[in-house]
Amino acid sequence: MDQNFFFNEERNNLFLGGLQQQQQIFEQNTTQLIDNKLAEDDLLIPNNGNLEGLLVNRITNEEYNHIPFQSNAQSFAKLASTPLPDALREQYDQMKFKSFMGIFPEIERAWVTIDNQLFLWNYYDGSDFCVYNGVDQIIVSIALVPPKRNVFVDSISHLLVVTTPVEIVLLAVSFNGNSVKSEINVVPTGFSVPTDNTLMLKIIGTKEGRVFTCGKDGNLYEMIYQSEDRWFQKRCRKVNHTSSGLIAFIPSFLKFAQDDPLVDIALDSSRNILYTLSETKSSIQVYDLGEKGDIMTLVYNHSTILSEIEKSVPKLKKTRIVKIAAISRGESSKYNLVAITNSGVRIYFSANKNTFGFSPRPDTLNIVNIRFPPDPNVLAQQQTQSVTQYGGIDTVPSELFQYDNVHEVFYSRGVLLLANNPKEGRDDLIAIHLDSKKKRSLNVAGIAEKATLMEINGMIWVLDEQESQSSLCSIYRNGISPEGLQNELITQHFIPPRIILVFTNTGMQIFEKKRPIDQLYGLLQRSGGKDSHELKQFSDDFSDLQTCVMALMLASLNYSKDPNMQSWAARLFFHKAGRPEIPSNYQSPNIYFNPPSLNPSEITYSTGYSAIIQLLARYLRPLWNAPLMNQQSPDNLQFNKDQLEEVEGFLSSLKAFLDDNPQLQGQQENRSRDFVAQKRRMDYSYDEALKIEQQALKRIYKLLQRSLEATSFLSILSGPFFSDLVKSMTSPGRDLLNRMRFQDFVGQQDGIRIAKELVNALTYFQDQNVEAGKMSAMLRDKSPTFFTDSDRNRFKAEELLKSAKYVQGDTLDKMDLLEKSLELFVKAADDVPIKPACDEFKSLGFYSGSVKLALAHANAADPNQEGLSWILKGKQDSDLNGKQSFGRRIEYYQIILDTLNEFKNKSGSAEKLKEEELTQHRTEILNAATNSNDEAFHYVLYDWFVENSLATQLLQLNPSRYLENYLERNGESFASELLCRHYIKSENFAAASKILSQMATKSDPSLKLSNRKILSQMATKSDPSLKLSNRIESLSRALSCATNGTSIDDDVIQGLEEQMEVAQIQMQIYNQLELLGKNRDDVREARNQLDSKLFNVTDLFNKFAKKFKLNECQLAILKCSGYNDSILIQKLWSQIIEEECNETLSFSPLSKKVELLGREFSPSDVFPSWFLVEELEKLNARSPQNAGEGGISWVFETMRRVGIPFGTLFEIYSSSLDSNCDKKTKHHLLVVMNNLIEQWVEFIRGISGRES
Repeated sequence: MDQNFFFNEERNNLFLGGLQQQQQIFEQNTTQLIDNKLAEDDLLIPNNGNLEGLLVNRITNEEYNHIPFQSNAQSFAKLASTPLPDALREQYDQMKFKSFMGIFPEIERAWVTIDNQLFLWNYYDGSDFCVYNGVDQIIVSIALVPPKRNVFVDSISHLLVVTTPVEIVLLAVSFNGNSVKSEINVVPTGFSVPTDNTLMLKIIGTKEGRVFTCGKDGNLYEMIYQSEDRWFQKRCRKVNHTSSGLIAFIPSFLKFAQDDPLVDIALDSSRNILYTLSETKSSIQVYDLGEKGDIMTLVYNHSTILSEIEKSVPKLKKTRIVKIAAISRGESSKYNLVAITNSGVRIYFSANKNTFGFSPRPDTLNIVNIRFPPDPNVLAQQQTQSVTQYGGIDTVPSELFQYDNVHEVFYSRGVLLLANNPKEGRDDLIAIHLDSKKKRSLNVAGIAEKATLMEINGMIWVLDEQESQSSLCSIYRNGISPEGLQNELITQHFIPPRIILVFTNTGMQIFEKKRPIDQLYGLLQRSGGKDSHELKQFSDDFSDLQTCVMALMLASLNYSKDPNMQSWAARLFFHKAGRPEIPSNYQSPNIYFNPPSLNPSEITYSTGYSAIIQLLARYLRPLWNAPLMNQQSPDNLQFNKDQLEEVEGFLSSLKAFLDDNPQLQGQQENRSRDFVAQKRRMDYSYDEALKIEQQALKRIYKLLQRSLEATSFLSILSGPFFSDLVKSMTSPGRDLLNRMRFQDFVGQQDGIRIAKELVNALTYFQDQNVEAGKMSAMLRDKSPTFFTDSDRNRFKAEELLKSAKYVQGDTLDKMDLLEKSLELFVKAADDVPIKPACDEFKSLGFYSGSVKLALAHANAADPNQEGLSWILKGKQDSDLNGKQSFGRRIEYYQIILDTLNEFKNKSGSAEKLKEEELTQHRTEILNAATNSNDEAFHYVLYDWFVENSLATQLLQLNPSRYLENYLERNGESFASELLCRHYIKSENFAAASKILSQMATKSDPSLKLSNRKILSQMATKSDPSLKLSNRIESLSRALSCATNGTSIDDDVIQGLEEQMEVAQIQMQIYNQLELLGKNRDDVREARNQLDSKLFNVTDLFNKFAKKFKLNECQLAILKCSGYNDSILIQKLWSQIIEEECNETLSFSPLSKKVELLGREFSPSDVFPSWFLVEELEKLNARSPQNAGEGGISWVFETMRRVGIPFGTLFEIYSSSLDSNCDKKTKHHLLVVMNNLIEQWVEFIRGISGRES
C-alpha cells in the first residue's frame, strides 16, 4: 500500500479543519465535577500529606481519637499466629551462651541465632525450616541486605551479613523457585573481614549494596567487597567512618573517653542520609551518602539531645532514646528523622538549617517537634469498655497502662508501634496512626491520630511490617509517594491493608491494620447486612458520603468470597443515598397555571449521586490530569498496559453495578425506587429536582462509559509498536497528541480525532503485524466509541482483502471475498483510506470494486450533493461552498479517471494486461461507473471522454442516464449529433423522430451518413407503440436516405438492405401467423412480440418460424442467412410438398406453390432442384391421374417456369433413370423424358427461328 497516501496530511488537515471550533463532548460542568471531587479528596490530607503540616502541636496528648469500640471499628485485627518451630525449642534447651532474633519481611522469614547457629523459617506457616552452622563463633548480629551489582550471579537475590566477635561474613541467599515462598538456600560467599575485636551491634545495607555496621566501640564501619583484588585494595575490607584508623593503636588506658556503643542505625533511601544512635548519651550522628549514595561524610553529631528536651519539657527527665527511624522525602519535605524514647515520646528532627526552604544535602540536626503519646489512663479505660466489636483483640488489661518501659519500637509512614513491658511476663502493644475519618477537634491545622492498646501474649522481641508488593507498581502510585502519608479513604481501593509482624517469645503474631472499608465490611458481616447502631456510628464518624462511597465499592468490587456481601453493601448504599433536595424557602407554584422551572444550581443533589462521582474521580485520579504521552520518551504512552488495565478493572466494576441498577443511569423516573427510599408527598417541585438529578446521572454515566472505553482503547494499543503508530500520524495529529491530557481525550472532540488517526495507522499495520488484527477485535468489543462501526467494517474489509490475496487464480471464492470486502469498505466510506484499498482491488483484478469504492467515498465526502448543485448552477466561482464540495468529490473521482488513463495509455496497472484483458476490464470499469447514481460523476466521466477525443464512444455507455442533460447543456457542435444518437439509444423515439426527420430529409452538406443511419437504428428499437409495418417503413426511409446521399458507402447500403430483408421475413412470419388463427393465445403473443421490435434471423428462426412450423419462412431465413444445411432444406421441402398434397387430390396447387417458391429462392441452395424433381416425379409416377392441366409433364414444366434450364433438367432425369427404381417408375420417367426432349427441341427451334 502507498503509506504516504494512507496518511496524507492534506487530507487529514481537511478532516481536522472541518472541526476547527473546539467542541466539548460533555458539558463543562460534568468534567468539572471530577476536578471538584479530586480537590475534595486532596483536603482529606492537609498540606499535601506532609508530616509537618499534620503534627503541629508539641506538648499535649489530647489530640488523639482513642478508640471506643462501641462507636468505631477496631483498627487492628489479628490474622494469624504461628508458634515457634518445635526444632527451635529443642535448640533453646541446648543454648550455652547467647541468642538473638529478628524478621526478614523481604523474604518472609523469621530468624533466631543460638550461639553460632542460624535458624530461618517461613513465619506464615512455619515451613522451610533452615539451619546454617557455617560459623564457629557466637553470632552477635545479622541483617539481610541487597547484593552489589556484577559481583554475584543473578540467582543470588539477597545477602546475609553475619557478625561474630572476630569477623563479618557474607552469606548468599537464593531460592529454588522464582518466589521467596519456595525453598531457601544459604551458602558462603568467601567474603569476610575481621572485626578487630569489636562487636557489631547493628547492620544495615543500602540499595546500591553498601554494608554498614554499628560498633560497640561507638564507631560506624563499612564492609567493602568487590569481585577481585585490586591495586592497594583487598577483595574485602572494613573502613571506619567515625574515627581515624590510628585510634586502634592507642592503648586502652590512654583513652580518656568512655565508648558509647552505637545501638541503632537508620537509612533514608530517598535522600541518601544515614543516622546512628548511641546508647549512653543518645547521641545521633548524621552521615551524608551523597546524591548517588556513593560517598560518606559525617556532617553532624548531636550529643545534647536529652538535655535540650529536658529544658523544653521538664517532665521528660531521665528519658532515653530507644529507636530512630528515617522519614522519607515523600512523607515530609522538612522532617528527616524521628526518635522515640522509652516513654513513647516522639522527637522530630530536621537535617537542614534552613527549615523554610529546600536544602539539597544535610548540614545539621535540629529538634522541630515533640509529640507525646496518648494519655495512658484514657487509653486503658476505653480499652476496658468493650471487647466484642469488629474482630479486634479480645483481651482486657488487668491494670491501667503506664509508659515506663518502651523497649521495642517500629515506625513507618505514619504508623508507630510501641512495645511496652508493664510487668514481667507480658508486653502491651500501643498502635498509633493517622485517623482517616476526620480532622482534629482542635481549631488548628492538621488531623488527629488514633491510638489502640493491645495486650500481647508473651514478650515482644521484634516489630516490623510486611510490605505489600502488589501495589508498588499500581498506577495509583503516580503522584503518591510510596513512603508518603495518605488518607486511606483515598487509597484503600488499591493499597491493601498493612500487615504488622509481632515476633514474640511464643512465635509470630500477624496483625492487619484495617482500612475503613475493612471496618465497614466487618460491620456488615456481623449485622447480616441489616441496619445497626454500629453502622450508624460508623456513618457518623466517616460521614454519609464516605460511607456511601465505601458501600458502592463493596457492592461493585469482588471484595470477598461472602456471596451476600455485595447485596448487603448495595442495600446500605441505597439506604444512605438519600434524595435530591430543593431549597427550604422554595415556594411551589400552582403547576397548572404557572409551572415551576428549577435551576440545577438550586437543588442539593443526593448523597448517592455525589458518591458515584466521588468514586469515579478516585478511580480516574492517576489518569485524569495526566498527559497521555511520556514527555521523557517521545512517541510512547505515559502509562503501561498493566497500569491502564488496573484502572479499566475499577471502571468496569462501577459500570457493571450501574448497569444492574438502571435508575442510577438516569434511565427511568421511578418514584418508588430505592434511590428515593424515604416516603413523603411528591410535589411537582420535587419531581422536577429528581428529573434534574437523573439528567445529571445520565451525563455521569456517559462520562464513565467513555472513560472506560478510552482506558481500554489506550490499553489495547499500548503495545511494542505503539511508537510506530504515532510516527505514522500526521504532524498536526502528533502535536495534538503530545499536548493532550486524558480528560481531553475523553471529554473533547479532539480525542475522537486522535483515536481516528491511531486507528488509521493500525489499519495500515494490520497487513504487517498479526497483533494488529487481534487488537482490532479487542477494540470492537471494548471501545465502540473510539473504534466505530466504520472502523470495525474497515478492519474486517482489510482481513477479507488480505485473504483474497492468497487465493490462487480468478475463482468464485476469491471474487466472493472481494465483494464482501467491498461491501464493508463501502459501509466505512466516511473515513476509509481510499487510495490503498482501490490499488489493492486493481492489483487483484477487481476494477469494478475500485470504482464503486471511490464513488462511495465521494458521496460520503459530499452527502448533501452540494458539488452537484454547483455543476448544475453553472460552476459559479461565487459559490465557494459548492466549489469546495466538488473539490472533495473530484479527489475520489480522479482515482477512477486515473485508472481509465492507465487503460488508454496501457500504463500503470494496465501495462502488463493482454488485449482481451484490457477490453474486459475496461468494460467492467465503465459498467460500474455508468450504473452509478452519482450524477456529478457522470458529468465528470463524459468530460473525460470528450477531452480524450472519445466523444463518439459516449453512446456505447450503457446506461448513460445523464447523457441527455449533459449534451443539452453542452454548446459544442458535436453535441447535436451525439444527442440524436443518444435519443435512439435511450429509446426516446418521439424526440429522435423529430430531429432525424429534419436531418434525414433536408439537403445539408454537414449531414453525415451516420445521421442517415439513425432511421434504421430507430426501426430496430423496442417500442409497444410502434408496429412492424412502421419499422419496415422506417427502414425503407433509412435506405432511401442512404442511397440518395452525396456520399454513398456500399457497406452501409448493404447493411441497410440486409436489415430490410430480415424485416420483410419478419413481416412474412407475422402474416403467416395470422393465417394460423387470431384466436390462438400463442399466436397472438407471437404477433405482439413481432410487432414490438425487429429480431435477428436466429431469433426469427428459433422463436417463431421453427416453433410454429412455418416452413416457407424457415427457407426464407436460411436463404437470408446463407446457411446451407441440405438435410434441413430437404426436410422443409418434404413438409411443404406433404402439406400441399394433403389439401387436394390434384397436383395443380402443388405446382403453383413450387413455382412461387422457386421464383423467390432460385437460384440458391434453398431451392434444391434435383431433390425436388426426384420427389415430385415419385408422386407423379404413383398418381398420374392427378396431373391436371399440365398432364404427365407438369413437374419439369413447373421447373421450366421457375427458370431451370433444359440441360439441367435432362441431367436430373438421366440421373434418376440410372438410379435403382422399379420398372413402373422407369417407364414413367422415360415417357416424361421423351416429352422433355420434345419441348427442348421445340425450344431450340424457336430460338433458331428468332435468331434467323
